[in-house]
Amino acid sequence: MAASYAGQKRSFHQMRDVGTLLLSTPSTTSPSCVASSRGHTPHRDLAKDTPDCAVLLPSAVEASFRPSAFESDASVVLIGVKGVGKSSLGVLAANAYHRRLVESERVFYDTTGQTANAYRKLHGAVEYRKRHDEVLEQMLQQHNKDAVIVLSFADLEHEGAGRLRRYAATHPVVHVMRDVKGVSDHLKVWTEDRVRQLLRMSGPVIRACSNFDFFNRSAVDDSSKLDLGRADEHEWSEARSANGSFLTLKRAERDFLRLLRNIIGDHDRGPSHQSAYPLSQIPVEQRTYTYSVVVRFEAVINGDLDLEEVQTGADAVELIVPIDFDEADSSGKTDYNLVAKAFGIVRRASILPIILTLGESTRHSTSARVQRAELINVFLRLAPEFCTVDLCLGDVMIEQVTSCKGYTKIIGSKHFAKRPGHGWNDSECVYVYHNMQRLGCDVAKLTMTTTIENDNFEVKAFKRRIRENSSVPRLTCYNTGIVGRTSLCFNYVLTPTRPEGPLSELEHDTNQPLVTAKQLTHALFAIFKHEPMHFFIYGLDVSWSLSPAMHNAAYAACGMAHHFTTISSAGMDELQSMMYKHTFGGCAVVQPYKTKVVSMMTVLSAHAEAIGAVNSVIPIREMLDDGSVPDELKILSTRNRSGPVKALWGDNTDWIGLRACVRRGLSPANTVRSTSTGIVCGAGGQARAAVYALLSLGVMHVFVANRTLSTAHALAEHYNKLIDSVVIKHAIGNDGTKARVRVIESFTDSWPEGFSLPTMVVCTIPSQKPDGSAPSNFTVPSSWLKNPTGGVAVELSYNPMVTPFVLQMRAEAKRGWILMDGFDHLPEQAFAQFELFTGRRAPRKLMRDVVLDHYRNQQKADDGDGLERERAFAVD
Repeated sequence: MAASYAGQKRSFHQMRDVGTLLLSTPSTTSPSCVASSRGHTPHRDLAKDTPDCAVLLPSAVEASFRPSAFESDASVVLIGVKGVGKSSLGVLAANAYHRRLVESERVFYDTTGQTANAYRKLHGAVEYRKRHDEVLEQMLQQHNKDAVIVLSFADLEHEGAGRLRRYAATHPVVHVMRDVKGVSDHLKVWTEDRVRQLLRMSGPVIRACSNFDFFNRSAVDDSSKLDLGRADEHEWSEARSANGSFLTLKRAERDFLRLLRNIIGDHDRGPSHQSAYPLSQIPVEQRTYTYSVVVRFEAVINGDLDLEEVQTGADAVELIVPIDFDEADSSGKTDYNLVAKAFGIVRRASILPIILTLGESTRHSTSARVQRAELINVFLRLAPEFCTVDLCLGDVMIEQVTSCKGYTKIIGSKHFAKRPGHGWNDSECVYVYHNMQRLGCDVAKLTMTTTIENDNFEVKAFKRRIRENSSVPRLTCYNTGIVGRTSLCFNYVLTPTRPEGPLSELEHDTNQPLVTAKQLTHALFAIFKHEPMHFFIYGLDVSWSLSPAMHNAAYAACGMAHHFTTISSAGMDELQSMMYKHTFGGCAVVQPYKTKVVSMMTVLSAHAEAIGAVNSVIPIREMLDDGSVPDELKILSTRNRSGPVKALWGDNTDWIGLRACVRRGLSPANTVRSTSTGIVCGAGGQARAAVYALLSLGVMHVFVANRTLSTAHALAEHYNKLIDSVVIKHAIGNDGTKARVRVIESFTDSWPEGFSLPTMVVCTIPSQKPDGSAPSNFTVPSSWLKNPTGGVAVELSYNPMVTPFVLQMRAEAKRGWILMDGFDHLPEQAFAQFELFTGRRAPRKLMRDVVLDHYRNQQKADDGDGLERERAFAVD
């Protein structure tokens, strides 16, 4: 039989050159089937883009690794069957990277004046194929750079497959996939069995013409909670709960842009909001005492894990994919879509780097080696941050992997299942490390099965010898098994850990992780490698602060012996003395001292210096030989250690939290463009951070409104001078030099002529004055909120939670406004503080949960009206 597109039967063998593509894919004979013709309009041609079935490659192809280095302006191609969401992803990518969006169906229609189906009926199949090939070739050449090109599956027929394969040699071509139910729900005309057959049989054809894979998770298949920043979806404000489709699209946007960053780098909207966090600036393999939590493929696919909780204390997530598992296609080959799905589930649930690792295998045949290579190829197509490659793959193939890794870092792995004669003193261990170095690995992982306790000390000596002579690749090295657990405590780089929970007797007999991140951190304190430190929040009155509950819960969950308290004071003398105590770990500074504390700092971060305010202070206990302050990596490596304080580092995390809130709440329709505007209400310390956050997002037109006009003008002048002198180029980039901060004279003024209505509104006006009296009820003029696509509004106050501004923005939810409140901002900036204070990643879900629970308890106990406040807070 032959497959049919829009009434014209033809064989999928007409997708010429498919059989010669250099990518490992399953092989089978060529089935075919028939689909009926359907009428259509442009962009809605089901029959054209989703045939009943596709033919797999006609012959087996040995594993070969695809190119992954491209010009920074090379166009990105998205390809997939109808219903996988490639058009929506194309819009998101084009907006983020400020590129042209080009859709092949629309180009054909604009060029010929007819849809593909209509053109075929009028001119016949032969003429259609010729014209289609001409249009496709011209489109790819014309939009060779600075474009996002969306192709349909039908574009692969005849010469299309070979043409796209050749295009993929110099351009990223992303195969977009989706779960069966998601595609079925989109098409609304096909059964899930029919969609399953389509995806199974079209996958190899598309994979052979592409070099990257993206699994577009559907809301119906999303086992993770709605995650714009609130751990419990019932805690969201009405503004966010009223925009379910927006939230779904935001999750897809975050996932897809993360993939593109790992392929072509950061986009025009600037780095992701996660990259502003301190530890995101330092590669995880360069830090000390970092842990990866190991999760199993089966547990991820089956939804057996709370992926947010298992990350507590971890610095990376390692997904173990078995070489052989039950979920395979009819030919017995691994279901690559399922691997992509598991990776997509982990990616959605984590901001941490993801390590893809093949499970252990007892087979060492040539066919097993080829299968390992195929799966490594699949891993690289997903563009993870790390990919583990076992040395059993062979030097030649590993060199292929490292030569086409792109932004993915390769962890070379060698496990000595049988202890060498001299253990870690054996020359073979040194040879293996240097071989990984020669092969271009970024991290060298050496492990050894042992029953000899002394090997735990020998492995330390081995690592010391390696470090004395070489720092690249970074070495992670430890013993496995029960006896080897001690060596894990002294391993520096990406030590594997298991999720919290009971350990079965069966697991004791394996080489899998036997300890948790919490246990390893606790051990560092037990052996005095780390020491208990005192942290606090300092302000005029911080008795109400939620920070102690949040930080102390995080310390306990991570196995840290630190403690966090509050210090309220009418002056700064106590702060001066506290910051030089031997056990001082760091402090959070709040009003009215954020600007006053600047003069007490030895050195400021670039961000704090630009903002002119400090909300985070950390001690420096080791100086460089010349007496200067070390870099941030050195400072972070000396956290959790007591002793004399030699200098103070001042930083600001308020802007990070604000930036994160704006990024999460800003809809794709309101992507920051050259015409975008934002308004900051207030001109105090928080307003300084808010302006900086908006500028860092690429907002060219930032307005400030404040009751005290002179303060607003001073704030605008401060930033305009920084922009003109290129002092903050590190935050705003080259285009940011065109930005301007302007003042709106009064809250009663109309929106300034010549500027777009704002899509970002940040309220920094305190809900309570320092003396405890309530300020006047603040709202923004309703005329400022008339942008037809709405926007994001951020309320920084959370005491009380429901301010007049919050009520105003809730009422605007139906117009597309998304409200982010103090309970979005408070944890976000605290995550950054936690990283500065401890040098470890914050347990985000836990800290959010603690803030919400603690606030509720405070309100319930507050002078009898807690119930009403609780009802006001739990708006869902």
